Amino acid sequence: MPEPLKPLDPNVAQDLGRLLLDLSHDKKTRKALGKLVKEAKPDSPHAAAFADVEIEDKFEAFERKQEEAKIQTQRDAILARMNTQRSSLITGGADGAGRKYSEDDVKKIEALMEKKGITDYDDGAAIYAATLPPEHSKPSIDPPTHGSTWEFPEWATFGPDPVKASRNIAHQVISEFQQRKRA
Repeated sequence: MPEPLKPLDPNVAQDLGRLLLDLSHDKKTRKALGKLVKEAKPDSPHAAAFADVEIEDKFEAFERKQEEAKIQTQRDAILARMNTQRSSLITGGADGAGRKYSEDDVKKIEALMEKKGITDYDDGAAIYAATLPPEHSKPSIDPPTHGSTWEFPEWATFGPDPVKASRNIAHQVISEFQQRKRA
């Protein structure tokens, strides 16, 4: 059984009443005070005066659930898009005509995406492809050989426009000389 309360000085009681009234009308403290009153005296008329705090709590909980559902929907959409893009990298796209990557390459792409903060597999694949060394790191020094003797081109090439055809052949020969000179 709790001890009986000592009588309060009327001035102190008035000050405490004023403090409680101020706290109950302050937006920063009303919620906490309402919870304390409901916990201490749940069936009192004072607790009923804080019914708006309970409604506000329910509304905030509803808003949180709605926001979480929205975030989950967005997360699911992003994951579905990423899974589609990932499978496109392995299969070469919807028609299969695009570049195909092995599972190991896709894992390397994913590591690069994570490192760069990228969520788009197409962008990750483009960056990954740019970082790969070229297939033939050193081009052949010797130009392809066409034979030891020069043969007169086909008459069908020169017949319709001999000036154009001879210029094309001259440019081709000059290009071959320049390639040999670079080597």
